[in-house]
Amino acid sequence: MLIRLKIKNLAVLKDIELDFDSGLTVISGESGAGKSMIIEAIRYLYGKRASVEDIRHETEGAVIEGVFDFPESEKMQDLLAKNDIEEDELYIVRREVMQNRKSIIKINSHMITLGALKEIMDEVVSIHSQSSQSEALEHSMHIRYLDRYIDMADREAFGKYRDSFERFKALEARISELEYKDKNRVQQLQMYQHQYEELTGMELEEGEEERLEEEISYLDNFEKINNTLSLIHSQLSSEYAPQTLLYDIHGHIETLANYDESYREFSDTVLEAYHLLNELDSRVGSDLSTLDYDEESLNAKQARLSSLNSLKRKYNKTLDELIDYRRALADDIEQLENIAQSFDALEKKKDKMLKQMEKHAKELHDYRIEQKHFLENRIKKELQDLDMPEADFEISVREATFDSRGYSGVEFLISTNAGEPLKAMNRIASGGEIARVMLALRTIFTEFDAQSMLILDEIDTGVSGFVATRMAEKMQILSRTRQVISISHLPQAAALADHHLYVSKETMDQRTASSAKYLDADDHVYEIARMLSGSDITDAALENAKTLIAAKEKETN
Repeated sequence: MLIRLKIKNLAVLKDIELDFDSGLTVISGESGAGKSMIIEAIRYLYGKRASVEDIRHETEGAVIEGVFDFPESEKMQDLLAKNDIEEDELYIVRREVMQNRKSIIKINSHMITLGALKEIMDEVVSIHSQSSQSEALEHSMHIRYLDRYIDMADREAFGKYRDSFERFKALEARISELEYKDKNRVQQLQMYQHQYEELTGMELEEGEEERLEEEISYLDNFEKINNTLSLIHSQLSSEYAPQTLLYDIHGHIETLANYDESYREFSDTVLEAYHLLNELDSRVGSDLSTLDYDEESLNAKQARLSSLNSLKRKYNKTLDELIDYRRALADDIEQLENIAQSFDALEKKKDKMLKQMEKHAKELHDYRIEQKHFLENRIKKELQDLDMPEADFEISVREATFDSRGYSGVEFLISTNAGEPLKAMNRIASGGEIARVMLALRTIFTEFDAQSMLILDEIDTGVSGFVATRMAEKMQILSRTRQVISISHLPQAAALADHHLYVSKETMDQRTASSAKYLDADDHVYEIARMLSGSDITDAALENAKTLIAAKEKETN
């Protein structure tokens, strides 16, 4: 849930800080007062793309900061870990939208991308507005609603279908690739053969580059290596060689150990050092006798390394990638030389996968037909609660083309009045009917949502009377299990609110700025009366407001 919201220089919101609580918060105020900009600020924290148009005029930028209590879920834990954000009791989400530089996004002072913010906040908040209602009425959304209600994603057949679908699409892509290659087969084959011969002729070996660099470095430093070996050999072969001294010291220690046993432990160490220096002397002497500077070998190695670097630049690949590319070229050449056989093999695999797809897709299709009445009946009940007793609702499930969910074409059909034929939902003309259908869907699917916070942005526009009362009641029901923040024009919703936030604006020094405050009991009554009767607030409106509030208090008690 959202605990605190700070907004600075976002359009008419110059400097606002608000605390939020659980339950239903209704935001009201005069038209143009800045209510929608508060929701817009939350949209920025949700992952809206930055727009300099939203920055307050003559300021450097806008800053929006929200303090959230994130839901404790396995997915949220995975998302936080994925973005290197430590788990905490509260999370501060901050957006800085600047005029002359890119937007900055942080969670608990840790910078993240816009995509990561959207992914995380999808688990925290759900925002619904009139525009999102239109999106949800789209035909493509209906199968998602149905599948979610009947737990399609948990069915074994769904996982098998998705797997076979992905394999089928991969085979299609491979066949298309071969078809393209076949059109240019001769030229393609010649190019691949030339590249393969060039790479094969180079006799590339893994690790060769590092080995050449080491050998070249050795030969480049031959004189220094020779002088150093000679110096070591001279010191180890001198009259006062360190190993001779160590041998003498070992003898003295042995004598001491006869009288003081604690010296015994040094004896073996000194003797080991003596033998080690003898081995070193032998190795240095051997290396000196075989050491030989070979200028031809150095030139050959440098030329080889230069050739390898030229090849890497030409193909824009590392040496290891060139070796892998040579193997891939061999496969491509074989396929192009035997393209007919390749086509035949892939087509057989594709046909086999298509049969698997059809089998699993039919299981999904039949299950949707078998289970759809559960969602149909639930939506009818919700519509009746929203004063649409004559509404009829049906989910059409027909065979269509394959996609990632099978071959079912799912469409919601509705008749809002008795005697009228069922029509597609996107052909409903009344904004009030659309609002009720979407609130019904929202009420149903809130049970499935992981988000603990729901934003309703003027979804009740065009609704009044008894329907308004039922919509307000639905908002209150939703708020029992999650935080609900709603911009509403309904006095019924304001009366049922647990918290009533009023937004107003004023002009000072020829600049307009909005302010927001939570209403006390008296102002709460007054604002509901304004929502009932407009600017001319009558005694009757005030009494009606008190009646609405009393009804809510009576229900609470």
